[in-house]
Amino acid sequence: MTTPKITIIGLGLTGTSIGLGLRRQEGDFEIVGHDKEPEIAGAAKKAGAINRGEWNLHRAYEDADMVILAVPLSELDELLDLMADGLKPGALLLATVNVMQPAIEIANARLSDALHFVAGHPILTGIGGSLTPRPDLFEDAVFCLAPSLNADPNAVQLASDFVERLGANPLFVDAQEHDGIMAGVEQLPQIMAAALMRTSISSPGWAEAQRMAGRRFAQATELGGSAEQIFSSLQTNRTNLVYRIEQLQNELGEWKRLLEMDAPEEEEHPLLTALKKVVRSRDEWEIHAELKRWDLAPAITGEEPEQRGFMRQMFFGNFFKRPTKPTDSEK
Repeated sequence: MTTPKITIIGLGLTGTSIGLGLRRQEGDFEIVGHDKEPEIAGAAKKAGAINRGEWNLHRAYEDADMVILAVPLSELDELLDLMADGLKPGALLLATVNVMQPAIEIANARLSDALHFVAGHPILTGIGGSLTPRPDLFEDAVFCLAPSLNADPNAVQLASDFVERLGANPLFVDAQEHDGIMAGVEQLPQIMAAALMRTSISSPGWAEAQRMAGRRFAQATELGGSAEQIFSSLQTNRTNLVYRIEQLQNELGEWKRLLEMDAPEEEEHPLLTALKKVVRSRDEWEIHAELKRWDLAPAITGEEPEQRGFMRQMFFGNFFKRPTKPTDSEK
């Protein structure tokens, strides 16, 4: 039997960390990497994230059983257009994106029914430090998954097993609901960062103010991508984002009102009350994010369907299953 081939296209933070995570444990598969920048592919190979790099895109993914597309959403349409005719029939394509429905629509337009597409979004909290490629980047992280309508259930199960292999927790979501949530927790902060930066640089006092802009300003204006990448993401999810901006406008009006209020006699100022509530809520969220414990999803019980792991067994055996700890009787 031929050794299964996994191709990772895009070897930045996500792609390299996926390769490193897969290779933490021995597995009977080959990982081939491709990146537009040869030096980035070389760095991934040197770090041990891939078995080999392939500069030619077609040779990178030909005969691959699974293709990881760790590229910006803005590049996905053109990439799938180039790849569609050369992919192995029955291959699973997993695209890591921060908005899912547009990615699924692109895949539906570009790929044949013989291919299986799943949109994936690893939620990387990164509390307390910067993110760099590492094998445990996805450990205990929520990894959202949304398959296209024509994705075979066995391919979907393979995607879930793959996520578990990385140490993450697969969470199947509705793509449109996911994108509505992302508009509030990921894209709205980007809009706020852009607005704050533009307000600051447009101010007559920016020449002096930039000397005094420190860590808090840096964190508040962190955009997390190039202008082209952010533009594509915002545009494809603009209906959800416009709704969130309207919510924010109303909320800012409320904070303005609180700031303008005089302190009531013998009572806590409403502004202080509001600040206490948000500080407490933020602290609680940070604890959950650091521990990666959410306790939101009930445990799934019941017997596994007969064909549930068929594709996994066909291509990868049990290598994508997270190892279990031995019981006392097995020690």
